[in-house]
Amino acid sequence: MKKIVLSILFFILTTFSYSLVESEFKVIESKNTLDSKNLLLDINTATESDLLKAGISKGYVDKLLEYRDITGGFQKLKDMIRIDGIGKKTFERLKGKFKEVDKVKLKKFNINKVDDKTLIYYGLSKKEIQNIRKYQEQGKIRNNLEIKKIISEKRYEDLKDYIEY
Repeated sequence: MKKIVLSILFFILTTFSYSLVESEFKVIESKNTLDSKNLLLDINTATESDLLKAGISKGYVDKLLEYRDITGGFQKLKDMIRIDGIGKKTFERLKGKFKEVDKVKLKKFNINKVDDKTLIYYGLSKKEIQNIRKYQEQGKIRNNLEIKKIISEKRYEDLKDYIEY
């Protein structure tokens, strides 16, 4: 009986003392620990230094900056896959360093003067690029009606505001 009373008394004392300690101290967490998105980079504004500090290798940093310079920015993180050397596995690794992309306006490009790399960066397939080059053997692409014959309707709709002739 003595053991039961002592056990109950011990339980009451530990419960009461714990609530006293808990009420004396209040844990305050920084917003940075609560919201990990604050720690993620904006792929369209991060500097070379920011990207390197985030642990991205110099080779990938150069490629990301080149893409941004040529196109005007990333419309979605998945656009990284368009960059030579960034496949699905590398993309999965890199995307964890960036927050979702705010809408960015791409730069305009002249369909008759641009190189294949730039066309890939804008999302054209190799087949569409081949069709463009084949068409250009006969002359310049002069207007939207001609480009609509060469690339898919969806691709045209995505790029119509950025293509110049």
